[in-house]
Amino acid sequence: MKNIRGLLLIVGASLLGIGVATVVTNPGQAQYEDYATRQLTAYLQQNVCPNTAILDGICSSALRDNQSQIRRFISTNTERQNYLFWSVYQTDLAPGELLPSVIGDTLPAYHFETIGVFSSFHTYKADRL
Repeated sequence: MKNIRGLLLIVGASLLGIGVATVVTNPGQAQYEDYATRQLTAYLQQNVCPNTAILDGICSSALRDNQSQIRRFISTNTERQNYLFWSVYQTDLAPGELLPSVIGDTLPAYHFETIGVFSSFHTYKADRL
């Protein structure tokens, strides 16, 4: 009986510790915006800028010089659901909102879902709309 009580105490303390750790390390909106800005910039630099041929250098420097605008675009289009131990971020990006309608209407929109837990992020859904 004494061994079972000790074991239950250890298991309970461990679960409490894990619970506290997840609450403390639940990343906030600002951390998500940093993450999403880095991810989007890297994607555009690797997949979009090289396809612009002559404009590749201009594309890369435009991305580098406009990080605050990219972050604001992500922030404006993101909804956070905080579940105390983790957060779910849903981001809808439509390039048409930033570009003239002649160009913007031809580009696809995207929906992303990302979970934030233990100070890190994992994007588990990325749909082209």
